[in-house]
Amino acid sequence: MRKYILPFFNSFSRKLQEVFPVPFSFLKGHFLRIVRWRKGRMERFRGLSPRRKLLNIGFTLTWIFVVYLLMVDLNFLWLFGKSPGLKAIGNPEQNLVTTIISADDKVIGKFFSENRTPVTFEEISPKLIDALIYTEDERFYHHFGIDFQGVFAAFKDILTGNPRGGSTITQQLVKNMFKTRNQYSTGFLGSIPGLRLLISKTKEWVTAVKIELFYTKEEILTMYLNTVDFGSGSYGIYTAARTYFKVHPSELTYLQSATLVGLLKATTFYSPVLNPERSLARRNVVLQNLADKEIITQENCDQLKELPLQLKYSVEKSQDG
Repeated sequence: MRKYILPFFNSFSRKLQEVFPVPFSFLKGHFLRIVRWRKGRMERFRGLSPRRKLLNIGFTLTWIFVVYLLMVDLNFLWLFGKSPGLKAIGNPEQNLVTTIISADDKVIGKFFSENRTPVTFEEISPKLIDALIYTEDERFYHHFGIDFQGVFAAFKDILTGNPRGGSTITQQLVKNMFKTRNQYSTGFLGSIPGLRLLISKTKEWVTAVKIELFYTKEEILTMYLNTVDFGSGSYGIYTAARTYFKVHPSELTYLQSATLVGLLKATTFYSPVLNPERSLARRNVVLQNLADKEIITQENCDQLKELPLQLKYSVEKSQDG
């Protein structure tokens, strides 16, 4: 193979030099300097102690990772496809409910493709915030969009045959709000088996970091809870609280919050309407998470686990009033 490739490469180089003499000479000079620099680095590396070698490898891999993230974000040579830009992050689009109100301030109809009514952070029960964070992302207040400890733990669990998600709340927000896995292309490399998911995941990481730079943690939690799908046509926490319990998000109890947070893992599989036994078991897992983090006492947790789901289920239809 080598005897065919080298002659072709040499012939191709000569043609380029004839057609583009100045750019070719410039690039060739820089390439040779890089080769000489790399050889010098390798000679220096061989003389390092084992500890310094490990540090050197770690530093090099970190820079390669950073360069890879930049290449994906910038869609280098159109290899990775488009990513959410700063304009989209600064002004995210959402499908909201259109409410028709009469002259005497009565709701006479609602129109929507996704039944979503946004709320502010102050309108969300702190109990729901606790249940969400200590189930989905316990280090939420301590990372910048990517939880490397969680990533390594998830990778370890995959190797031991117990796979679980490693996405932060911010990454989940990116996936829900910007649909990075189906609305944004993955470029030329996305057509290669196995790379599509990696590229999509990388875009989620990069966009999550951008969101952390643009918004406060409270704003991220609010956007997430206003965006996420809770099943049964309930988009956002306002509609979910009304659909399952007939309450305002500010009134949610630990029991109700645990049920709603439990839905996020799989809205159909853990639906309290379609699969009440699974929903109950998942709700109790969320409650136990709160007890383990000493948000509630174990005694209170055990008492809540004994209670039924206590649903007041009612799905609001478009044009209801």
